[in-house]
Formats: sequence, structure tokens, C-alpha cells
Amino acid sequence: MYFPVISEADLEQARYHQIHSAHHVIRQRMHYLILRAQGFGPGQCAKILGIHPNTATHWAKCYLAEGLAGLLRYAPCRPASALIQHRSELCAAFTSEPPRSIAQAAQVIAQRTGLRRGLTQTRRFIKHTLGMKCRRFRCLPGGKLSLAELAARQLAFLRDTLQPLLEQSATEAIDLYFVDAAHPVQGFHTGRVWSPQPLAVRTPSGRHRLNILGALDSHRQELYSITTPDYIQATTVVELLNLLRQERPGRPIYLVLDNARYQRCTLVQQAAQQLDIQLVYLPAYSPNLNLIERFWKFLKKQALAGYHFATKQEFEEAIYWFIDEVNNGEHQAQLRTLLAPNFQQLLKPPADFSHKVAA
Repeated sequence: MYFPVISEADLEQARYHQIHSAHHVIRQRMHYLILRAQGFGPGQCAKILGIHPNTATHWAKCYLAEGLAGLLRYAPCRPASALIQHRSELCAAFTSEPPRSIAQAAQVIAQRTGLRRGLTQTRRFIKHTLGMKCRRFRCLPGGKLSLAELAARQLAFLRDTLQPLLEQSATEAIDLYFVDAAHPVQGFHTGRVWSPQPLAVRTPSGRHRLNILGALDSHRQELYSITTPDYIQATTVVELLNLLRQERPGRPIYLVLDNARYQRCTLVQQAAQQLDIQLVYLPAYSPNLNLIERFWKFLKKQALAGYHFATKQEFEEAIYWFIDEVNNGEHQAQLRTLLAPNFQQLLKPPADFSHKVAA
């Protein structure tokens, strides 16, 4: 039987570490030491703390041999994986040819190292040792320009044109609208929800399409739109211009829009000049600079994903209802974050350039 004599100084430190130690084992050891100082025997301490009597005896031996420092030292036994020595090789292999599944990754590991690991072990190694995540493919624009040339054009447009307009819009000196068309279809729209069991949604028999030409004010979270079952044409754009001028008389209006033919044609430019509306065209292949693209994705997620529309009237009413909710301010908090002017860029910008506009 081991009966350590606990000094008052060690007891004081034990009380401190019992409360403030970050690890539960250290706190338990300090509690054991306090109980022994109060006259409890090893067996009683073991019952109170819920530990094996041999553990209590081991702690008493440790205190007698090394003092309080011995009990404060905690180095759990964590065997290192045999894959650790192959980390650099596997990281390079997975970087050059990313595996499409954990099973494929386990197969590559076995081929390169001769070590076979299950799916759980492979997943843990890839996530926690290699620091990799299961990621979606990122879509980059095509075209004849190289990625560096396109990134330079986007950066120049963002710095010299779009950012000053966003700053003026934030102070309400101008009305700035992001313009684009969306074409939601009366079909199945995939989405995610938190649910205790899988959910199934019926698909409609028709394929009705509703074409929407929208102008989004990201500062006021308002959407002006023209909807039609027909194709979006230049006359549709002119109709939208007239609507904006009618709703915002006397205000300086700027539209940011892409280079679709029906938006660059002579008819549209003449109508914009007559209505005193400035057209600002995005660089080619730059949907990442058009904030309304985020809004259309938000609309499909909130109003269409996971819903069954038996008729085209129900489908159209769901879209109209959601747009009305947006214009009534019901989604203002979400849109304020979603439409923040933080733009994805193709290449990392220079350190001295900030593309974020203060609200």
C-alpha cells in the first residue's frame, strides 16, 4: 500500500489544475490527489473517481517517484499509421490525379505502398493527414483567351468600372442593376434539406419553361422583371428598360449586363440612350461578376427545389410569389449576405487590390 505525503504547496497546485487543466485525465489525477490528502484510501478514491484500483496505485507510485510534475505529465499512446512515411508520395499522387472515391484512393494506396486499408481508415488518412476534402469541380470559362488574360480583363473591369459603380450605389448616388435572364423549367430541381429519412418528390409530366428577364438592385434587394413563355428578345430588354425608367424617374440608372446579342443590338442601345440609361457590359465569359446569377440560384433553391407542381399555373405562381416576397423584404437578411459584393476571381489578385466594397 502506498501512502504519499502530500505537501500543502502541491495540494494548492492540485486544486488549481483540477479546475483549469485542459485535459480530463489531468483533472482526474488532481482530484485523486485531493482525495488522498483528505484521508481517503486508494480503493475509496478508485470508487469515487470511477477508475480501476490499479490505476489509483499507479498514480500514487508516480507521485512518490516524480512528485506533482509526474502526474501533470500526460502523453497518451497514439500509434502512428504506417502510411505516415508515404505521406509525401501519396499527397503528390492524389494532387496530380485526384481520386473520385475513397475506394479508388484505397486502391491507389495499396498499389503504391503495399498497405491495404479499409474505407474508414483511408477516409481518415486523406482528411486528417493529407488535409484533403471531397470537392466539386469548379467551372472555368472557355473562349479563345487564356485564363491569365481573362483574369486580367476581369480584374481591370472590377477595379476601374464595377467597384466605383458599387460604391456610388451604396451611397444611393445612382441606381445600379445587374441584368440577366433565367429560364426555370417545370421539372425536378434537386436540393438539400435536413430530414430523418430520405425524401422523394414527384416529377411533373410537362416541361413548361418560364423565361424571366430580371434587373436586380443588390443594394436595396429589389428585383424588376419581365416574364414571358416566349424567347427573350431585344424587345423584351426594351420593355425592361421602360419599366425601370417608369419606376425610377429622374434617377441615374446603370445596368450591368452580359454580351448576349439581344442586349447589345442597336434597338436596345437606342432605347437606352433615349431613356438616359447607361449600359455597362461585362467582359466576355464573366458570369462570376454578375450578382443576379446568385439570385437565380437562390430562387431555384428556395422556390422550386423539392416541390411538385402539378400544373404550369402552380409552377409560375410559385416563382411570382417568391419574387413578391423578395420585393417585400421577407428574404432581406439572406440576400444581404448572398449579394455582398465579394466576387470570385479566376486568379489571386495582387496584395494591394481589394475587391470588397464596404456596405
